[in-house]
Amino acid sequence: MKFASRLAFLILPLLLAGCWFQNPLTPKGSENLNTWLLGEWQHKDKNGAVSRALVTPISGDLYRVQVSMAGKGGRRDYEFEAWTSRVGNSVFVTFRSIKNSQNLPEGAHVFAHTQMLDQNTLRLRKIQLGSPADATSLELRKEIRARLKDGSLYAEGAETDWKRIGEVYWSRDGQTGAFDPLRYQVPKPGEKPGQLGRVLR
Repeated sequence: MKFASRLAFLILPLLLAGCWFQNPLTPKGSENLNTWLLGEWQHKDKNGAVSRALVTPISGDLYRVQVSMAGKGGRRDYEFEAWTSRVGNSVFVTFRSIKNSQNLPEGAHVFAHTQMLDQNTLRLRKIQLGSPADATSLELRKEIRARLKDGSLYAEGAETDWKRIGEVYWSRDGQTGAFDPLRYQVPKPGEKPGQLGRVLR
């Protein structure tokens, strides 16, 4: 099914605490926007701290990703442009930071891979790269291919599941909005639709 596409649109501390790079995996999107991945997502850690991500469309192959992340040092907010990057037969996502954040400068790139387990559950997997921060896009893709071949690309045990808590629509005139409840789920008594252009708080 289309919603099982291997794409990544959610950033966790395990990604942001790792390496960032000056160059993207690919300079532009390798695939068109996948509307199944638009929405508001939530992750709850073992201590009950909640992180949220809102994924909205910018264009036919470009996403906006806003992340509000819970952690020991308090909440951290990030904002990215993101696009798919195909490397061989595998699809990853390149995230470009569009503002300076606590540990991620504007213009920095980070990469991720996820698998959609069902309509409303995404599994995030961290990728391990040893290339220097100034590695070229070609060098980064070469390392990914080598690590895919020897099985060392994904960090052991570094998998995190995110649940969809709201959907996002994209109209033909370019307007975007988030709304509840989710498709195919019975709304709870008293639930109200989200506001157009919802942002993370």
